[in-house]
Amino acid sequence: MSRVMFEELCGVVFNHVVEKNRVIRKRRPFQDIMLMVVWLMATPDCFRSVGLRFGVTPSTLYYVYSYVILAVDRVQPLCSSQSLKSCSELAATQIIWSDAVERTHISQTFERATHFPGVICCIYCTHINITAKLEDARQCINRHHSYSINVQAVVDHNLLARHLHVGEVGSMNEKRVFTRSPLHHDLLHLPPGLVIGPDEHLVGDSAYVVTSFEMMAPYPNNCHLTERQLNFNKKLSQCRVRVENAFARAKGKWRRLKFLHVRNPRNLVEHVTASFVLHNFLIREGEQMEAELASPINDNEMLAGVIDEQLIDDVPEAERVLQDAAEARGDKNRLFYSDHLLPLPEEEEREE
Repeated sequence: MSRVMFEELCGVVFNHVVEKNRVIRKRRPFQDIMLMVVWLMATPDCFRSVGLRFGVTPSTLYYVYSYVILAVDRVQPLCSSQSLKSCSELAATQIIWSDAVERTHISQTFERATHFPGVICCIYCTHINITAKLEDARQCINRHHSYSINVQAVVDHNLLARHLHVGEVGSMNEKRVFTRSPLHHDLLHLPPGLVIGPDEHLVGDSAYVVTSFEMMAPYPNNCHLTERQLNFNKKLSQCRVRVENAFARAKGKWRRLKFLHVRNPRNLVEHVTASFVLHNFLIREGEQMEAELASPINDNEMLAGVIDEQLIDDVPEAERVLQDAAEARGDKNRLFYSDHLLPLPEEEEREE
């Protein structure tokens, strides 16, 4: 996070706290409070070590952490037209469902990149590892034999989380999490066209099923799929990978999501939701991923299926033949040059 982004975040959170009359007594500069909370969320350090770094006690750090998390997090809305009135706090302005105009732009972007029409968002679940609960700990054991909670996210082409459902136990599969989420309820009971318009759909992996409200899933791979079915699965996976990219970026930046040493279920939900609120805030404010990766990002890395032709301008003639053959087979995306990994025969002779 750059200094400019941090100052903007401090201003937004502080103005929100003032509007909600949450400022009782100003104990220390608000920038210091936000810096402590951001450091705590972005690192796996314990409260004791973070408190020593900033010169505060663990109890004071926990107080300001709960204070800021409560201001950032509340229940997120689904549709800005109806659900926004019943929601509060900053999550209501960051995790919002796209309107008709935005959905049209998202579907056009996906179609240009992957030739898969009508995709407005991708849905998937990820596990957040936690400590065992004091009661009913077996419910949180996932398929990896560890304790976790499920986080279901619906993500668009820009890695923005459009809907978030947090708190289901780790033993629950993706299909069950989806049926228990508010998104499933709104898709069934809200008027047609408010959540998903005609010829629009979500895409998920094989854990989901094709439903009447436009949920697209790949064909089960039984080793007898036709070429059209294989191509369908390939294009769908190129769209669905965006939600996995979003999880990777969120867990890479807010590294406490990799393991939460928390036993209170409310603190679990608030911390995860606040992390995705900050994830959306940075994307909406225009933070570039090049600064995080220390390297430029090409179009094919931003959205699968788009190839940057500038990357192949300086390809030697011998490799050009391989590339032409790969294009003829349709394997342009799979072509990989390994000359920088394996030594040339001339180099081996020199070493001998």
